[in-house]
Amino acid sequence: MNGRFRRNALLAVMALAAVLVPWLGQVYYPWPYQQVFLAAAGRYGLSPYLLAAVARSESRFDPSATSRRGAVGMMQVMPETGQYVTHTGSRKALPALRQPGASVEIGARYLRELVAEFSSEAAAIAAYNGGQANVAQWIQQGIWKPGEPLARIPYPETRDFVARVERACSWYAYLYPGHSPADNAAAVH
Repeated sequence: MNGRFRRNALLAVMALAAVLVPWLGQVYYPWPYQQVFLAAAGRYGLSPYLLAAVARSESRFDPSATSRRGAVGMMQVMPETGQYVTHTGSRKALPALRQPGASVEIGARYLRELVAEFSSEAAAIAAYNGGQANVAQWIQQGIWKPGEPLARIPYPETRDFVARVERACSWYAYLYPGHSPADNAAAVH
C-alpha cells in the first residue's frame, strides 16, 4: 500500500507539474505583441521564437527602452542601423523605433540580412549584439565560427547574449508551439 501511495503521489505531482510548467513558463516568458512578431517572422522567413527571444533579451519587450549606447525600442536597434536597414538617410524615422511594429519589422529585416550574410542563426545573433564587422573578423581569423562553442566568442557580453537568446528561443518554442516560419509566411500572404 505504501508503494502504491508513493507512486500515485508521484504521478499526481508530475501531472500538476505538466500543467503548471507551461503556465509558469508563460509568466516568466511572456509574449506581448505576438501577432507583430508572427507577421514579421513570416515576411522575413525567420523563426518568430527567435524574434521574441531577441526582444525579451534586449528590452523585455519595452518599446520605450534605450540602452547606454543609444539602441532604441523593443529590438534595441541602433539609429544608424535603423537608417541603414530602412534605406533612409533621415533621422525622422527614429521615433518609429519606439513603435512595437516598426521596431520588430526593422529588427527582423536586420536579422534576416545577418542570417543571409553568415548562413548561421548563432552568428547572426552574435552580430546583432557584437557587430557585423566583428563577427566577420572572428570568423575570418578563426577566433570563433558558427557551430563552435560559444565560449570562443571573445566578447563576454556577446557570448552571454547569444546563449540567452538561444535559451529563450527554445523556451518560446516549447511554451507557444505551432509557429514555424513557413506557417507564418502562409498566414501573411
